[in-house]
Amino acid sequence: MSPSISEDCIVIGAGVAGLAAAAALASAGRRVLLLDKGRRPGGRLASRPFEQAAFDYGAQFFTVRSPAFRQLVETLTAAGIAVPWFEHEGQTRYCLPAGMNALPRRLAENRRIACEVTATALRREQRHWRIETAGGAIYTAAAVVLTPPVPQALALVDDLDIATHQELSAIAYHRCLAILAVVAGDSAIPPPGFLRLAHEPLQTLADNRQKGLGGAATGVTILAAPDFSLAHWEMPQEETARLLLAAAAPWLGSPVTHWRYHRWRYSQPVEAFPAPCYGLPGDPPLVLAGDAFGGPRVEGAYLSGLAAANWLLTR
Repeated sequence: MSPSISEDCIVIGAGVAGLAAAAALASAGRRVLLLDKGRRPGGRLASRPFEQAAFDYGAQFFTVRSPAFRQLVETLTAAGIAVPWFEHEGQTRYCLPAGMNALPRRLAENRRIACEVTATALRREQRHWRIETAGGAIYTAAAVVLTPPVPQALALVDDLDIATHQELSAIAYHRCLAILAVVAGDSAIPPPGFLRLAHEPLQTLADNRQKGLGGAATGVTILAAPDFSLAHWEMPQEETARLLLAAAAPWLGSPVTHWRYHRWRYSQPVEAFPAPCYGLPGDPPLVLAGDAFGGPRVEGAYLSGLAAANWLLTR
């Protein structure tokens, strides 16, 4: 029989929403464990080196609108972890010189996290949740916070009522294809190194060296627009990369020496749910959080995690 590991609360997903929820619950004295299927925390705050270049290939920056998130960002800037990148329409865009993944790494400090653990099912059993995993381990918890993209979250819970399932199933996501392009010299992207394009197939271009990520070579992150990403989702990588690199050529400035391809199935919610989290009826408690509820920004995910923790703590 697989061992059972019992917790006050288990948070599934160690992205920004999950990490924010875990921190708030731990501060209130709850014993919290995060489970994440990835090799490290972060979700779509993804960074990596490639062929002597450095890349952010998910979220490129974050903004600040709320007091709660501002408090975190002020801590990050004071520590030199986050820096202002550029201003647009009165809002400062912040980035992280060590890569956007440095934000979840900071939030993960002093947290209990089990990575490379894939939850496969959640079942109510009397006063606790039973969480089954792909590796055979069984976890139990008095409460659960679910932060994966909503379709993945719904696939885990086997006893949702029809109305709840229909309401949550209406939440849709854009897809996004990403190319990590290493160029031989400097890019032609004008300062500050970021372009948002208003036409297919491109959505944004980012010069990671101008952004401050460093690296001996220049790395350009190419993010495709939603319609193009959906239409080309199943096409061969080489064909899709050729189209995106050709479209980006006027801004690349130098020949591409290497490239990598990445697919974000759940890039951003098409439209945010009108509440910052979603508590499911019944006991033991379970609440969904993430950018689908808080809004399609890093700050939205963070605030949704806080809202989910508060929902649990006030029950």
